[in-house]
Amino acid sequence: MLIGPTSVPTALAATPSRTEAIAPALPAVAIPSGASQPQTLRAAVPVTAGSARNPLEDVRTRVAIQQLQARDREVRQHEQAHMAAAGGLLKSGPSYSYITGPDGKRYAVGGNVEIDTSETSDDPEANLEKGERIQAAALAPAEPSGADLAIAKLGARIEQRARAELARREAAANAYSEQASLGDALRNRGEPPRSVGLVLDRVA
Repeated sequence: MLIGPTSVPTALAATPSRTEAIAPALPAVAIPSGASQPQTLRAAVPVTAGSARNPLEDVRTRVAIQQLQARDREVRQHEQAHMAAAGGLLKSGPSYSYITGPDGKRYAVGGNVEIDTSETSDDPEANLEKGERIQAAALAPAEPSGADLAIAKLGARIEQRARAELARREAAANAYSEQASLGDALRNRGEPPRSVGLVLDRVA
């Protein structure tokens, strides 16, 4: 699954191992919808050739650059938090999307990392650990996005299924042990073992 912020909402992927998280859009810096990447953020008040430099343009340009710098830091910190918590679940990333600012530099405005969210067949202990790690990776950033929270819920479901299977196996093992102990006790008294009406699951 892909986790991380992006300034442009994207549809969730169809495969069960990929999704994208959406972070709040950059304040006060308009990014045209449907525009191709990379984009160039232009000054709000253009200067024509030969005209005097507009002080208002300088101010707005500086503000736009500061906003882009802040967004770039936020995006990178968000993805690094995912990566640090994912550990061995990390499959790829980080991957960033960029726009070009009025200073000609490229700034990250969205990103994601891919983690493994598949369950291991017939290994509830491994699935329990994986479910907990998925939740930790998804919730690692200071402000998880909506898609991050959705991935955390997926990890919680994996954890719950694993705990339920472990409990079932433990109950079956205990029942088998109790029936075996009863049979030994009957044999020690010289009585033939008899069924106590327990239906036992085979414990893997």
